[in-house]
Amino acid sequence: MKRPSQTLAQKAMTRRVATELPLDNQLRYGEILGFIAGDGSLGKTHNGVSFTNSDSYCIGRMLGNFSIIFGTKIADFRFYLGIPAATLPSAADEYWRTEIGAPEIKIKNYKKTKKRFGWLKADIHDKQIKENIKSGIERILSGEETDEAILRGFLRGFFAAEGAIIPGKYRREIPNAVQFPQKGKQVPLRIHAILRSFGVESRVVIKQKKADYYCANITGFENYQKLVSLGIVDVHPEKKQRLTEGLGAYRKIVSRKLVLPIKLLKILYEEPRTRTQIYAAVDSYPQRVNGLLYSKTSYLVKNKLIQKNCSEDGTILWSVTEAGRRLAQE
Repeated sequence: MKRPSQTLAQKAMTRRVATELPLDNQLRYGEILGFIAGDGSLGKTHNGVSFTNSDSYCIGRMLGNFSIIFGTKIADFRFYLGIPAATLPSAADEYWRTEIGAPEIKIKNYKKTKKRFGWLKADIHDKQIKENIKSGIERILSGEETDEAILRGFLRGFFAAEGAIIPGKYRREIPNAVQFPQKGKQVPLRIHAILRSFGVESRVVIKQKKADYYCANITGFENYQKLVSLGIVDVHPEKKQRLTEGLGAYRKIVSRKLVLPIKLLKILYEEPRTRTQIYAAVDSYPQRVNGLLYSKTSYLVKNKLIQKNCSEDGTILWSVTEAGRRLAQE
């Protein structure tokens, strides 16, 4: 019998590892794949696997994932630290040693980073780990991987490594978009498909045309909520905080906008009324009331909370629907 090639054997091993993992570990395995695909590298001429981040929690999470999935120890890694020229190497070294427990860190100055303690690169040389990760990423990008926990983990890891929250133009605390960027279209297109499978809508758009840089671009309050509920932003605490605070600010704006619609709904819940009676009861500009009653984008109309009926004498009366009745009772 002909011995299978290393590539086929490795793919079989990757599938076996993935399917035999407990649910939480499948998520962690997916995080490793996403993190490496986002801002890591697999050595072309050697067996190195490396990943980089400026957030100590992310680095610690990945080191923990490697330990759980591949049985590695922190001593198996080599660490390289890039810091701003103004930062004392001793301060940065102490910070990262304290945060992740690295036994030795090689330091070099790096002027472009905005982070006080710079970024840390973790590197490990292991052929089996490299081939496993390479095969796992290929399975995801080809659409062969269907395990939901691994795919969700991939999104988590990729977002922690490379994801971005674009601030609003006028209110920076409210996100304008959440992006999964990458050079070329392949990865953003696959992320777009995975997001859709979880009920999150996105579009693949050009981020930097000259650099052939694209991203899966997500907009809309409901989509942001789904990202949070699915735990996609959990691996990077700073990004998670920014998104959750943005959702909170958005809710405050929405709640203020709903004051008048809810007031009108409760008035109609008491009894059906004519438009003139509504004007008097709501005590607002007729134009605003008309917008709530007739506009297709009105909260009351769009959600089918109110309806109009014609009485026997031809008078048009507005009343609440069953859905409106339930909301008015809350």
